[in-house]
Amino acid sequence: MAIIAAAQAASGGWTWAQTTALIVPFVALFGAFLTYALNQRAVRKERRARTFAEALTAVEEYLEMPYRIRRRPESSSAVRQQLTDEVSGLLARMTFHQAWLQIEASVVAGPYTTLVATARAEAGAQMSLAWQQPPIGSDGGMNLGAAYPRDRSNEARAACIEVMRREL
Repeated sequence: MAIIAAAQAASGGWTWAQTTALIVPFVALFGAFLTYALNQRAVRKERRARTFAEALTAVEEYLEMPYRIRRRPESSSAVRQQLTDEVSGLLARMTFHQAWLQIEASVVAGPYTTLVATARAEAGAQMSLAWQQPPIGSDGGMNLGAAYPRDRSNEARAACIEVMRREL
């Protein structure tokens, strides 16, 4: 205050240079804060999008398991163990993502839980049928001819993605 009073006394009043000298640091500070806030928002959005994508990937991999089981090369205990371990791992990942979404994006948790339940019902029945088929013994047998139906899972995924988009 003493400096401002001395400046006023010396010059006879407050000048634009003095006003500018006070305003510029505040503008720069506000600009820095705004840049930081926008960058943090972008980072949060990217992190959330990655979380959503990883959750959807786990479901997609689970929906692909009937094909993996149907295309197994042999019927040995090692192959059965490997495939059932993969299924168990996918179930654990989907459960993890359900819990994570309840913490990170609770609005998305419900549609994701519905997607997981739908995928488990559809793919679970298809896996049971795939295990009943003989192993594929030739290259020609790898083309199964018809896709396993996933209509309900596709609808649940579309609904889940719509909610995810709104939450980004």
